[in-house]
Amino acid sequence: MKKRLLFVALFALLIVAIAPVAAQGEFAGQKIVIVTQTGSAIGGPALTYGQEWAAANGAEVEVQQFAFGDLFPKIITALQTGSGEFDVMIYASDWMGDIAGGGYVLPIPDSVKEAVDWEDILPLYRERIADWGGTTYAVPFDGDSHMMYYRKDLVNPESAFAADFQAEYGYPLDEPQTWGQYRDIATFFQGKEVDTAGLVGPIFGTAEALRRNAQSFWFLMSRSGGYAKVPGDPYFFFDENMTPLVNTPGWVRGLENWVEISQCCAAPDMINFDVTNVREVFPAGQTVFGLDWGDVGPITLDPNSSIVQGLAGFGVMPGGEEYWDRATQAWVTPESGVNRAPFIAFGGWVMSVAADSDVADAAMSLVSYLGARELAGTLAVTGGTGVNPLRQSQFDNVELWTGAGFDQASAEDYLGAILDTINDPNAIVDLRIPGAFEYFSALDTGIARAMAGEATPQEALDAVAVEWDAITERLGRDNQLKLYKESLGISS
Repeated sequence: MKKRLLFVALFALLIVAIAPVAAQGEFAGQKIVIVTQTGSAIGGPALTYGQEWAAANGAEVEVQQFAFGDLFPKIITALQTGSGEFDVMIYASDWMGDIAGGGYVLPIPDSVKEAVDWEDILPLYRERIADWGGTTYAVPFDGDSHMMYYRKDLVNPESAFAADFQAEYGYPLDEPQTWGQYRDIATFFQGKEVDTAGLVGPIFGTAEALRRNAQSFWFLMSRSGGYAKVPGDPYFFFDENMTPLVNTPGWVRGLENWVEISQCCAAPDMINFDVTNVREVFPAGQTVFGLDWGDVGPITLDPNSSIVQGLAGFGVMPGGEEYWDRATQAWVTPESGVNRAPFIAFGGWVMSVAADSDVADAAMSLVSYLGARELAGTLAVTGGTGVNPLRQSQFDNVELWTGAGFDQASAEDYLGAILDTINDPNAIVDLRIPGAFEYFSALDTGIARAMAGEATPQEALDAVAVEWDAITERLGRDNQLKLYKESLGISS
């Protein structure tokens, strides 16, 4: 009898030993679904660190990724139908008007702000980008604005090409301040044989995201900004009556300039480039210029992706040689020779928790983890993450960047270009009202028509203006104008 009891006891212990161990942690057994864009940029960190949080909390994290052009429709359809498909959304901040304005996400509680060291996030991102209607509905995941990358070993007054350039164009070869200078330099170098880290071969003028249904429209805004944004005038997309400005002379000049660049001095097949191509081509030493968000900077340091380590310069986007003054209906040449209007393109990826989530507490905890100060620093200096600087500590701590491979001068150049962009008094904040995705989709179509030669830039943007007016009417002109003014900090 004793032997039998001993056998039963041993058998019971064996069953316990081989049985699955129950998940342990504050959110044990809960499943959180994240939705974001596909690929290593943004989607990669969401997957890697989402799983890390899950392992520490006994939870399950599923990351659903979609191509950028499909992401907004997927998110807004799920929210509007109440399907409850997604708990955490990592999305473009300019969609806040539809997502937060539609009442589809939860306010960010003070406990989450404390966890992510809220005051360390730059005011632009924590006060304007994450806010809707005076309430915080998102935690910034990265800070975004456009910047220019160039080969500083080639484009400088001491370059082996400097004398020939000055003889041809009549001014020194240096970091371009205007879009005209940018075009001249790109044209000058197109097809020239240059030495890149000991490799001699032809180089092209520029790499820019131009592909339809990706993110090309933001790069038109950067170009048109210098020609269309009047210093002291807050209006850029629409005027004070919600009339589209997209087909006014400054916007048209920007598109004309871009069509010209695409034909004279672009990397091969640039018509099909999105930002991932730019992040491959410029670091590979194939072009003199590259236009992107802050992502290219860290990639230029990666020996697995770059042959331009130490050869890259970082600058604010060029401006217009003149700008169209809509009040006087005339072109104005600034005394300085350049009208800078850097574009806070996109404004950054943000994270929100769906109001219909049945695991909201766990989702907020996950957002706190992904938005933490230390992780933000790690992601910002790591090439390919899609995360750019957004915290004061990232600008104060140059050692963060030199420790990642930047030399001191390059780190200061890179961070200085970003700060000069977001602090410029004439900077343009992205469109953040309901329907932003629709407005931009119409603009995307117009750009594609002009690039394909189906319409002149003026004709293409005239058609866009008609579509923008139709979208505004459908969504309600008075309310759209009210929200547009509020997004500019203008009280009605």
